[in-house]
Amino acid sequence: MKTAQDQIESLAFRLQHAPGVGAATLRSILRRMQQEGLDAAAFLSLEDRELQGRFKLKCEVCDFLRRHDDSIDAKWLQLEKMGVHLLIDGQPGYPARIGRTLGSTAPPVLYAMGNLDLLALPSVGFGGSRKASEKGIKITEDSAALLAREGINVVSGYAQGVDLAAHRAALDAGGSTTLVLAEGMLHFRIKEDLRRFFDGESLSRVLVLSEFPPSLAWKAHSAMARNRTICGLSDALVIIESGLDGGTFEAGKTAMNLKVPLFSVAYASPPPSAAGNTFFLEHGASPIKQTRDGLPNLAGLIAVLSASQMPSAIPQSSAPELSLREDPTPYRTKPQS
Repeated sequence: MKTAQDQIESLAFRLQHAPGVGAATLRSILRRMQQEGLDAAAFLSLEDRELQGRFKLKCEVCDFLRRHDDSIDAKWLQLEKMGVHLLIDGQPGYPARIGRTLGSTAPPVLYAMGNLDLLALPSVGFGGSRKASEKGIKITEDSAALLAREGINVVSGYAQGVDLAAHRAALDAGGSTTLVLAEGMLHFRIKEDLRRFFDGESLSRVLVLSEFPPSLAWKAHSAMARNRTICGLSDALVIIESGLDGGTFEAGKTAMNLKVPLFSVAYASPPPSAAGNTFFLEHGASPIKQTRDGLPNLAGLIAVLSASQMPSAIPQSSAPELSLREDPTPYRTKPQS
């Protein structure tokens, strides 16, 4: 027998697939249900005229909710076999941090596969180019590993370049990571860079998230929305390498608008793939420089996390590389040939 939670998840899933129901409409319906104290069964027991009047649903949406659809049921079954959970804004399990940060623009539903406990950990988002420089990839790996050893969850997209480097380094260091997709969960495939962390191992240190209908293929505007969600899931965002336009640049601007602490790698001579880093540093981002031994100086980032709403979740570090160093210097890149 389905529980009330099962029923609301099933209803949210069906609503997301209903004609003309986008994220804003779905969010409005779910929040109106909460305000009126309606569970899924009570909502579906309403007559069409009440659904249309109180919830502004169109006739075709009411018809969709009343009829059986084998294709929708098949998708739901696929998700269950994958171990996917549906997290609904306003319901138990939905990440409080994203609700606080994104407010009324938070994704109404999140599809989640893996360790849901990672949502409660202090988290740092990573943004960067698919074609990051060799130096940028090394900085990503060093930074993600250092944070992972501190018990800080690493959050990023699922593209080549900086994203995969951050996930891989966090897992190599024994830490955890959250992969945020720009497509539906049914398109998720384990990429070669991370396969060894999945083979013969549970998803105990990994969480995969998507805010999109499960069958939705990758789209550019979905990637932009995904970057906003990364900001909402993170206590701070690190820009490794950003151009002067594109997804990473928009993610950095989004973080600034949302008041998410922003950090940007400071290069002495930025490579072409990091042309936008200077923009962020000039507009208030905190610089990440290198210590005398060449590692990222993350003392400022750790301080921000320690002062956040979850300071007790961050273990005290004994690692000397995270301590403040004198005269940190910008990163130098190889001369362009």
